[in-house]
Amino acid sequence: MKVFDFHSHIFPDDLAAYALGKLSYGSHITPYTDGTLAGTSKIMEAAGICGFNTLHIATNPKQQHNVNSFAIATAKLGQAYAFGSVHPSSSEALTELDRIAAAGLKGIKMHPDYQGFQLSNRVVYPIFERCQELGLIVLFHAGHDPAFMDALRASVVDIQTVANDFKKLKFVAAHMGGLMLGQEVYDTLAGKCQVYFDTSCSVGFLDKELATKIIQRHGAENILFGSDCPWGDPKAHREYVDSLPLTDNQKEMIFYNNAKRLLGLT
Repeated sequence: MKVFDFHSHIFPDDLAAYALGKLSYGSHITPYTDGTLAGTSKIMEAAGICGFNTLHIATNPKQQHNVNSFAIATAKLGQAYAFGSVHPSSSEALTELDRIAAAGLKGIKMHPDYQGFQLSNRVVYPIFERCQELGLIVLFHAGHDPAFMDALRASVVDIQTVANDFKKLKFVAAHMGGLMLGQEVYDTLAGKCQVYFDTSCSVGFLDKELATKIIQRHGAENILFGSDCPWGDPKAHREYVDSLPLTDNQKEMIFYNNAKRLLGLT
């Protein structure tokens, strides 16, 4: 069964050690790779994963151009897919979205905590509108973040709001719709709004019985396999999903076919 990881992170070789050290300190999570493309490719191959999508985050407006240049360069290498990123405070965010789309990237990653915005705040709506026009996917961190436990900037209510306001936009709510919000996701989001969920950070955070209930209610056609590598172990996440009481057809959708449909995998 083919497996594609929709949610992973890499950094430029000369910045990877610094970035991982800083992020690991803030989140208290030990990374599973060195954060480079080569290191990530190695652990993915060892886990039996045939391809992966790298997500990049512009944590300040000045950073976004270089972040997107790295994402575009990564995609051109042909070893991984890549999403770009824009910062809501940047006056050039919409122009960057045009550049991202023109380069052939399929979407962007946004992180309300690291970028300092509430998901449903109108300040970010022009970005969503342009992504909808360009056909770009918007994958965002959903739920809590270990480094920002006092904040909840992508709640189930926020997700409901943006999904209702942008019905033609393909949203992916990471971490099964909300990290540490499994029951709320099941009660409020699953099967009730057109948003994809990815499985990243499920290991250690989401009970398998509840995960199965969310998938059954939301539909396996709306679930994407992801590990959050280097913060999650791709092998452990693959084994986690494979252990769920789902049909082979459901697992094929989650592991590969849904990503193939969204990204045009070849």
